[in-house]
Amino acid sequence: MDDDEILEGELVEGPLEESMSRQVEALTAAGLISEEIEIFDLAATEGPAYEIEGLTVDDISEITHQLDKRSVRWVIDTNPQLLVHRNDERKADEVFDLIFGPEE
Repeated sequence: MDDDEILEGELVEGPLEESMSRQVEALTAAGLISEEIEIFDLAATEGPAYEIEGLTVDDISEITHQLDKRSVRWVIDTNPQLLVHRNDERKADEVFDLIFGPEE
């Protein structure tokens, strides 16, 4: 394949690693960033997306552990956002309240 050949469906400018934030790199190293197909499948349910930028990997690991304990379907994308299946929103909100306290 020639270097200037265009692959349909892909638009990447430079290596992915260069565009990742340090948090996304840490989440990737911890195995918390999901595969694109998993993200697409869960996003299609139109469930909530929780902003997790600024949280530590330890905080995010605790959140995902608590979600797993409650059988919540979740994925983390490279934005980084934590996406939850729409049917699991109530349980996910309970996890965030448990860890960070209720919203006021």
